Amino acid sequence: MAPRRPALAAAALALALLAGATQARGQLQVRQTSVELPPGVRGGRLVLANAGDAPVAAQVRLYAWTQAGGEDRLEPSQALAVSPAIAEIPPGGEQLVRVVRNATAPAAQEQAYRLVVDELPGDPGAEAGQAVQVRMRYLVPAFVRTADPAPAALDCALEPAALVCRNRGGRAAQLGASGLVARDGARLELTPGLLGYVLAGSTRRFALDAKALGGKAWSTLEVQLNGQPASIALSGQP
Repeated sequence: MAPRRPALAAAALALALLAGATQARGQLQVRQTSVELPPGVRGGRLVLANAGDAPVAAQVRLYAWTQAGGEDRLEPSQALAVSPAIAEIPPGGEQLVRVVRNATAPAAQEQAYRLVVDELPGDPGAEAGQAVQVRMRYLVPAFVRTADPAPAALDCALEPAALVCRNRGGRAAQLGASGLVARDGARLELTPGLLGYVLAGSTRRFALDAKALGGKAWSTLEVQLNGQPASIALSGQP
């Protein structure tokens, strides 16, 4: 019997093909996967790099990140100052981008943002009013942490074509490599890498391939939760 395809295989393949096509044109790289501002620390940093042999123009914008209706929501924000917001990086060079929280009072609860990093066209001589074409885009999570937050705590349920997780904790939950385990011991890989985030006090819905689920009685989610292995019993609606 042929092994089951991962539930996210088709989507992952499409994203991989898209990323490969984009990376063939773009040379901008981001040196880290997230930015964190610990309690009492107002400033962080983001390092951009140019892997090509020609100058690269980069733009960094900040968005407040929330989750509603099971989906990510991004809204422009000025809660964190980003400097420089636009920079030209020489071939083989790096650019340090400072990320500074404007408020001085400690955050009462964890705050989540996305830094949207765009590689802009190498030829900025477009006519006025012409749309700017982005060559490469990164969405980098940024968190303002609080002192002694309740750890991420997930309640997860399986729908016919989705995994729905609610985070009862006070810290965002990063879901890495994950898979489902059935009562009869069968296993189904969802993704070998990052599945996504469930923000503190929020609910996130992850679309799955209904055919791959096969109507089986999946009972457990096995996942790398904030870098640590975890097993979460699947229940009713979280």
